[in-house]
Amino acid sequence: MLNIEIKKWKIPLLNEKNFVTTKKINIDFWLEAIIQLNYSDKNFLSLIENIIIDILLWNSWSEVYSNFSLSLEKINKEIKKLSSDYNLSNLNVFVWIIEKETLHFSILGNYSIYLIKNNKIINIADWMQWKNLEFSYISSWNIWQFDNVYISNIEILNYITKDDILEISLIDDSEKKLELIEKIISQEDITEQYDMIVLNCKKDIIAFQKNSFETIKNQFLNIKDKLWENKQVQIAIEKIKSRIDLNNKYVKITFFSVWVLVSISLLYLIISQILIQNVKSSIPAEYKNKLIEAQMIIEKTTKDLWNKEVFTNNIKKAEELIFQVREQNIFLNDVKKLLDHISSLKKQLNWIESFALTKDKSQVEFDSSFSVNWIFELNKKYYFVWKNSIIWPYIKWEQIKKYDYPDWEEAISADLSPDWYIYILTKTYRILMFNKQEYKYINVEWQKTWENAKSIKTFNSNLYLLSDEWNQILRHKPGVNGFSSKFWIIDDNDTKNLKIYDFAIDGWFYMLKNDLTIDKIITAPTYFKRSIVINWLPKNYTNDGVNEPKIFTGLNLNYIYVLLNNSIWIFEADSKNYKDVKAIKYIGQLEPVESKINTIYIPKDWTILVWNNKWVYTINFEISDWKVVVR
Repeated sequence: MLNIEIKKWKIPLLNEKNFVTTKKINIDFWLEAIIQLNYSDKNFLSLIENIIIDILLWNSWSEVYSNFSLSLEKINKEIKKLSSDYNLSNLNVFVWIIEKETLHFSILGNYSIYLIKNNKIINIADWMQWKNLEFSYISSWNIWQFDNVYISNIEILNYITKDDILEISLIDDSEKKLELIEKIISQEDITEQYDMIVLNCKKDIIAFQKNSFETIKNQFLNIKDKLWENKQVQIAIEKIKSRIDLNNKYVKITFFSVWVLVSISLLYLIISQILIQNVKSSIPAEYKNKLIEAQMIIEKTTKDLWNKEVFTNNIKKAEELIFQVREQNIFLNDVKKLLDHISSLKKQLNWIESFALTKDKSQVEFDSSFSVNWIFELNKKYYFVWKNSIIWPYIKWEQIKKYDYPDWEEAISADLSPDWYIYILTKTYRILMFNKQEYKYINVEWQKTWENAKSIKTFNSNLYLLSDEWNQILRHKPGVNGFSSKFWIIDDNDTKNLKIYDFAIDGWFYMLKNDLTIDKIITAPTYFKRSIVINWLPKNYTNDGVNEPKIFTGLNLNYIYVLLNNSIWIFEADSKNYKDVKAIKYIGQLEPVESKINTIYIPKDWTILVWNNKWVYTINFEISDWKVVVR
């Protein structure tokens, strides 16, 4: 174990603004903890101290590092709760777990912690000063003979020179060290309370290390004595002596050579074990330094968000270091924190705005048996369409009315027309129209059946179907006894190697293709296809393949929306006139926190209805400084 000395200095102040407390706790016979706190409120200090002690004592310590990490997470949660009632901006907390000669520590706020090793001063708390109100990563150090550690809530080197610290560290008695430190600091103009902690190896541990070889030697001697006392061994030795002339110089040389070889082998084994132990103890330090280097890169990179190339290169370097540590299956809590920090920075870089699907945003709740596939809203009345039925009209606080499809039909696509008709494309490639609580099959003229299709859209009373080959949009105009036969929107020459994920209509046709590029089809006065330029795209504009992307726009919408990889991407066209759009620019993403988007509906700009398996939510946003902001 380590020798721990704590010195508390109480400076008489008229108006005390900084209270300090330090406690040493015996968690187990082989495990100790030190906690130090300083804060402006003495009562709160006692409260948080008791909370930390309770968490440390009640935790299981079968695996020290993992259990310490778990304890810090619990402490973080408790501090977060207290922050709603207290201003904790000046709270500082230090927690250190001592496992034999190994120190595991973490800090919240600011502390000075110096390790004196090989006549060098190492600031082992460097880059651990976090502005956030939570503990940062865990740092681990082995303390060997002649090493000293100094910990305080004040910056030690502001009051004691480096030469003085190195000279004081040569003294064996820790109490004398603290007396000299107190004497030096008392000569300075200090106006705040402070505690000082000194740690070093215990003498009994050092003595044990010095006598370890003596113990091994004694064990060998005991084995020799026991063998010599054995009569069979004595008889065997006498026989060997009678047959070997020990006075023969060649025999002597042989015995000496064997003795040398055995001695070298034993020495090799001893040195190997020492080197292996040193290598093992240096591995955590090596990978801890990688995490510190990654943290330094990340901190520096926060200033380079405006420069995407520099940011990307730096983050790549930091991730490579972090992944090297993760592969060793160590410091996993610290790895997670740093990767979460990187994820947050990437979101800032890519203008990703997160939103929580909380109850205050919820509009409708359904039981688990109902799964919404499409949402529509007209005159503040909701239509919820799923594969076997429609709920219409949904009015809050009124009884739900559900209408099942006839003939056990199942919907594969649906759309709402401006005249309040819902058109449903079924699994049997028939089209149902729902109006005034009734269903009606829609006929198609000059065709025996409707063509096989993947989705249906309506615009200006026309029906538009995406072909089952994903490369053609088919138009059907209203006719005398239903709808007219199909008319091909896309020229045959443009259908080659074409795959359309989805399409949307604002007067002309936006096509979202399988490579996530967007084309626009203009049909009058003459047909032509225009490739839309997408500006300012982030690198995460890729399809993860889990769900097919969807595109949304309309005559009443100023923006183009794409549902991709559980995020809502928002783009702005370069012209308000749908006929003149040649390019769109990316302005941001909306991403739910720990939730899945099943479908969305956009009744108007800045308002999105979101369905996530149980609730329908309303998400409102605005564009501020060219970025998307959730209201």
